[in-house]
Amino acid sequence: MRFIVLIGLLLMLTACNSGPFAKSLKPYPSQASQPQGEELFLAALDQFSATNKLDLMQQLKQQSPDSVWAKRAETIILYARELDTRKQQLDNEREEKNRLIAEVDLFRQENLKLQEQIKQLKVLLIELEQRPQ
Repeated sequence: MRFIVLIGLLLMLTACNSGPFAKSLKPYPSQASQPQGEELFLAALDQFSATNKLDLMQQLKQQSPDSVWAKRAETIILYARELDTRKQQLDNEREEKNRLIAEVDLFRQENLKLQEQIKQLKVLLIELEQRPQ
């Protein structure tokens, strides 16, 4: 899942640098150091896809905060955090669902016991009514 999101992010980032509007965009101030930033970004991307760690992304963002690569790293960091938050929410919802399923099962068992007790009470009531007084 994370890989699919990562591919989508890369496609969006690639689309921003091509097309008819790419020529009208102003370059970032530190684009002179782009090759070094690009190498660090690619290394950070490799690290993230292999280990889900954002250490190199954070480092890139801190080293050259105005570079295009830092902006891309920041975007990936934000999406990764959002993804982690949503995964945690999903895990919590699954736990709650499992808890509720177990609770429903307990209620069903209790309901069956109560139905059996009702049947027994009906039998006793019929026997009591049939007794001579």
